[in-house]
Amino acid sequence: MESLTRENFEPCLKQNFTILLPEAEITAELVEVKSLGPPFREGAREPFSLLFEADAAQGLLHQGTYALANELLGRRGFFLVPVGERDKRYQYEVIFN
Repeated sequence: MESLTRENFEPCLKQNFTILLPEAEITAELVEVKSLGPPFREGAREPFSLLFEADAAQGLLHQGTYALANELLGRRGFFLVPVGERDKRYQYEVIFN
């Protein structure tokens, strides 16, 4: 799989991603793309994080790998970690090192 960068996701800010589950689909909005500082070694990808929010009424996902689909990026697997709740929306983070 190609090495995704922060720049790949910036055009997707405020766009919806579909989290594909065996029994349902959950819609999550990409609300933040954040740099985590310089690469840990020369030539490595800049570490960054993605923050998604989904309506809490859709249910809480546990930490794990999920297929996400987006119009611009297509379908890809990401390791989602629930990190909070705000305004009846669960927040999930993806970290790229």
